Amino acid sequence: MSEESLLGEMEDVHRKLTELRQDYWLHYDLFSPQWWLMLAALVLPWIVWWKLVDKARLKDMMLYGVSIGYLIFLLDHFGYELNLWTYPHKLLRFIPELSAVDFAMLPVLHMLVYQYFTKWRSFLIAETIMGAVFAFVLEPLSVWIDLYEMLNWRHVYSFPIYVAKSALVKGALEGLLRRGGAIVCKLPKNG
Repeated sequence: MSEESLLGEMEDVHRKLTELRQDYWLHYDLFSPQWWLMLAALVLPWIVWWKLVDKARLKDMMLYGVSIGYLIFLLDHFGYELNLWTYPHKLLRFIPELSAVDFAMLPVLHMLVYQYFTKWRSFLIAETIMGAVFAFVLEPLSVWIDLYEMLNWRHVYSFPIYVAKSALVKGALEGLLRRGGAIVCKLPKNG
């Protein structure tokens, strides 16, 4: 098969899949119980976060939150694209991943752990507990309520990823802030 014909076939399949996804979302997702649950899971964590976040550390919290949120979304997208898991219902038609978890629940919880557990030991303990709850309680619950379907994945695989990604982002951020602080201190004063 030539490159042009293969690309043409991929475009046709993509066009058809886009139409099928649109029809499915309009008839089975939009305003379903799962859709309302995902909407609440997208909005409520941010309300709680705003009440709990240390406003004096808002820049650090936001930097950590955006970084961990992006990593979560990226990992989720890779898993989705590699057919490791899928999501039978979607909050937003154009985002195949579980957006309420990727953009709200997980980043907010990770930010709160980052805020309240500043020492590495307590941070890792809190993240390990959170990772266990997500991997072994909330993921199976998500399967049961038809928000998440594992294709080539097991809950036990998720557990170390929950902990590792948060530690990676914390380490990178602390290194960046340490380096940034050193750079700022070396700048000459005006005058």
